[in-house]
Amino acid sequence: MMRGLVAVLAGVVALSGCSEGVAPRPPPTVTPGQGSDSAGPLEPTDVLSGGGSVARPPPEAPVAEEVSPVEVPPPSGSAQVVGAASGPVGLSQVEQVDVDFVVRGVRGRGQVDVEFISPTGRPYEKQGQTVEAPPEESRTLRFSLPVAGTLVTSSRMTGTWQARFFLDGVQLATTTFTLEP
Repeated sequence: MMRGLVAVLAGVVALSGCSEGVAPRPPPTVTPGQGSDSAGPLEPTDVLSGGGSVARPPPEAPVAEEVSPVEVPPPSGSAQVVGAASGPVGLSQVEQVDVDFVVRGVRGRGQVDVEFISPTGRPYEKQGQTVEAPPEESRTLRFSLPVAGTLVTSSRMTGTWQARFFLDGVQLATTTFTLEP
């Protein structure tokens, strides 16, 4: 029953679009002088605002100036040992070595890591901090290597140490300090 109803409706829709056998209607004919205005065709100047005699193109849209993106330099950094350990220092005279890292060109948020490398050339300790800044500003981060009461003093790890600084895995700076016996 349902299929029959669907078939009949489909047929009605198909036939309603058919124009076969129907004469087309002729377009309406208009003869000059008919209607209330027998003045004839309008002059182009009659439809222009301001009554000008020459059709002018519309004014050009203002051209937007090309704005070049602000060139942001790549990230960079510098490191400096601060405090008593800025020169060679005796192992028993220092509790910790502080190193300041100044980073520039951070794009939003980044991860700064420092690796303290022992005088033997092996990594001793790794520390990390998150930094957040606009690219045009710099940030200073302080990292500290504990010395007193650690393996550094008990194993007498004297000599020249390195501190290597990374921003999001890319090395930006290295500095050294010396611990003497």
